[in-house]
Amino acid sequence: MYVVVFQRKYDVMASPAKSISSPNPMSPPRFCLSPKGNSFCNSKMAPITPVSTAMTTAKWLRSTVSPLPSKPSGELLRFFSACDKDVTDDIVHRAGIILGAIFTSSSFGEQICTNMRSANRMDAIWTEQRKMEALKLYYRVLESMCRAESQILSGNNLTLLLSNERFHRCMIACSAELVLATHKTVTLMFPAVLEKTGITAFDLSKVIEGFVRHEDTLPRELKRHLNSLEERLLESMSWEKGSSMYNSLIVARPVLSIEINRLGLLAEPMPSLDAIAAHHNISMGGLPPLPFQKQERLQDKDEIRSPKRACTERRHVPVDSNSFRSQVKDSIKLKLPPPLQSAFASPTRPNPAAGGETCAETGIAVFFSKISKLAAIRIRSLCERLQLSQQVLERVYSLVQQILSQQTGLFFNRHIDQIILCSIYGVAKISQLQLSFKEIVFGYRKQPQCKPQVFRSVYVHWPPTSHNGKTGEDHVDIITFYNEVFIPAVKPLLVEVGPGASPKRKEEGKGSVYGPYPESPRLARFPNLPDMSPKKVSATHNVYVSPLRSSKMDTLLSPSPKSYYACVGESTYAFQSPSKDLKAINNRLN
Repeated sequence: MYVVVFQRKYDVMASPAKSISSPNPMSPPRFCLSPKGNSFCNSKMAPITPVSTAMTTAKWLRSTVSPLPSKPSGELLRFFSACDKDVTDDIVHRAGIILGAIFTSSSFGEQICTNMRSANRMDAIWTEQRKMEALKLYYRVLESMCRAESQILSGNNLTLLLSNERFHRCMIACSAELVLATHKTVTLMFPAVLEKTGITAFDLSKVIEGFVRHEDTLPRELKRHLNSLEERLLESMSWEKGSSMYNSLIVARPVLSIEINRLGLLAEPMPSLDAIAAHHNISMGGLPPLPFQKQERLQDKDEIRSPKRACTERRHVPVDSNSFRSQVKDSIKLKLPPPLQSAFASPTRPNPAAGGETCAETGIAVFFSKISKLAAIRIRSLCERLQLSQQVLERVYSLVQQILSQQTGLFFNRHIDQIILCSIYGVAKISQLQLSFKEIVFGYRKQPQCKPQVFRSVYVHWPPTSHNGKTGEDHVDIITFYNEVFIPAVKPLLVEVGPGASPKRKEEGKGSVYGPYPESPRLARFPNLPDMSPKKVSATHNVYVSPLRSSKMDTLLSPSPKSYYACVGESTYAFQSPSKDLKAINNRLN
């Protein structure tokens, strides 16, 4: 019996080169999205299969990564020694602890085979091999990044980058994730590496693009994997409570500090290497705590408590819609790629390459530009599925952009698809389109990134003065969120992007990210029906049902304040019939 269990366990963790001959190969990763599925992948890529994926990635590891030395190369050592202080020992020490925390025998189910010494030895050998692969890949990409960074900065002194604890942990996490994805290690699925390394989703999102760019030999399947991870990081994980993004945002946008502190969104200080080693029982060889560990924790505290500007500045001043079209964005566009050391520097540190802006402002501008790109892809895909016109599509995109810059708090602890769905419905209402939330959700269900909890469970934090009597944190359906939270905050922005907006606003609202898109046919309105007399529906209760009069219907469809809201009782379930919606009412009447 133990042999069967061990064999099954070992098959799951076996090398892809061996697993491709299995009669039941594992299914392909779910991250491979269609070109219209909001993915950053190339639309001309051929469909992949489990066999082709395993063969390609296994061959890449075997031929490119495995032959590399498990120590820094001579060129990389020269970059280490060119720093203000030689960081070689620190980098090697850190890599051993972090990779030891990720690749532990307990992480791969050692408890299954505790009674088999041979099984434990096999498990330890397999774990050590994967650890070495991740270490070699880490050194390889780090060397390529240092080479590119030295060309950008015109010098070999990369102290700010190579002494940054957060940067190295992100690089190690990215390398380990690729090795785990190649071997399809189901016991350490993403985001397990975030918890193991002590970083946040926002931290990892800073290195993915550079990691792909500086590793030319990376197979397209692993590039797709990293792209899919980046989408997950951008769409929701970077907005979750405890994300380090809020530590940068509170410096870049002090006006948001009150809301960030009220919701308790700031990230905790990054755990030290000592804490990680103790938690995973990793031997540190009796070495004392390294100086950079203490410095990193002090930097984290400064990020939270000592922003560059006081939090009371411009508290009641509306933020200009062009606040993120500053010189920071222009400098980023003119100097691609930007130096990595500014991305991982302390948020309060001035960024010389950005005209005196802080590193937090530069980092948030880059992050928001990625959010806008992802939102544009998803808005276009969903609007095409709903057969909405190019004009409506541009209004939706303009609204989402203005929400991101002027009502950023709506994204806090939420999924960007929730903001997109509400924006589509709001634009449809102000454009007098016959489009219900149920139709929008029905189209969203067909999107590859669809998750039911996106429209069934939306985070809200009711203020003490809430009119509905609720206080504190709660999760509601998307219609309740739309009526109670979204519309009160976005109503002025909806007026600006609506049909009655000024010509200047309309020109600003036109998005240039979209190509030519043919005008879709306008949805026909319901025909005018004669008013009918009310009908009594209960013999014991004075309850009557009458159709909505045309005069009231015209009032609801006109651009009045009430027309922004979703109708009470409207269903978001795509396949729910009216009879089921009325079942509860009938039961209460009878």
